[in-house]
Amino acid sequence: MKKILFASTALVATAGIASAEVTLSGYAEMGIYNPGKYADVKNDEVQFFTDVDLTFTMSGEADNGLVFGANIDLDEAQKPFTNPWQQGGEALFVSYGGATLTMGDTDSSYDKVVPEMNLGGAGSLADDETIHAGFNAGGDYDGGALNGADGQIARFDYAFEGITFSASAMQVQNGSKPEEVVKSTTSTSVADLTTGVVTTTSTDNFYADTGETVWSAGVAYKGEFSGLDLNAGVGYITLDEFAEVWGLGVTAGFAGGFEVGATYSDINFEDSDADGEHWGVGFGYSMNALSLGVNYGEWSFEGADRSGYGIAVNYDLGGGLVAQAGYGNSEYEDQEDDDTFSIGLAMSF
Repeated sequence: MKKILFASTALVATAGIASAEVTLSGYAEMGIYNPGKYADVKNDEVQFFTDVDLTFTMSGEADNGLVFGANIDLDEAQKPFTNPWQQGGEALFVSYGGATLTMGDTDSSYDKVVPEMNLGGAGSLADDETIHAGFNAGGDYDGGALNGADGQIARFDYAFEGITFSASAMQVQNGSKPEEVVKSTTSTSVADLTTGVVTTTSTDNFYADTGETVWSAGVAYKGEFSGLDLNAGVGYITLDEFAEVWGLGVTAGFAGGFEVGATYSDINFEDSDADGEHWGVGFGYSMNALSLGVNYGEWSFEGADRSGYGIAVNYDLGGGLVAQAGYGNSEYEDQEDDDTFSIGLAMSF
């Protein structure tokens, strides 16, 4: 997931409630980008790019020391966060000691513990370094809309001396077992000044007779050895009668601002021979105002291999203003190659 440092401004400190606070953080981007031929109805042209993201964060502490809180990311709130049965960009937690329960718009245990390869702390306006065909974002295994899942995840973490144990669950069809194959097709017409009207069609497949819950578990370790910062994780995620994934990743930070990492995943489908695997590597460098990240990855499936690499370069101008540039290149076994890029300014408030 994209890592962003927010500068927060306290809005409310309610009297009579110990350690209660509501804060607002903001992030904005402006520049130009090329989305590639596949991301924007094959409109492979340089375009303007602007984006604003606001996050409300609420936190408090009970008399017995129980810490609780919630955050709402308005950029992710595609569904009303007033509906308790739908995830709408909100995440809530309660924590005591090393134990934390989180529910809502959060990562599965697999996604939380297995490191991703966008290293060095550098990002780009259009996330070019993480959207190429070879990148493994971890969250791809969470299921998304698979079998009607709405993205609500419940995860329990326990941290002890650098080791974190994690377990999570995400329901499909609100906990009901799918009993038939359903295909939902939508068509969208897009007006184009050159070619007239372009129609795109998307289909969501819901698979019959799978489990009601996507289960995940994992363990992570963070520690320092003679100046070497080590971050490692092993994760597992499965939907009964559909698929299971094992994965691991490790990153190491060295003196001088250098960082390297590698990751591997093994994907097995219950009723298909289209099993696959993914591997990726990353390199990062950060020193003073400069941050740089490079990563490469490959997915291997029968008749559908794909690979790609991404690059991000940042220069911190101070005061929350960062100059960003990114590039992503994708190669496919069954279609034309593609690339994306973006350049501009990121602002944190």
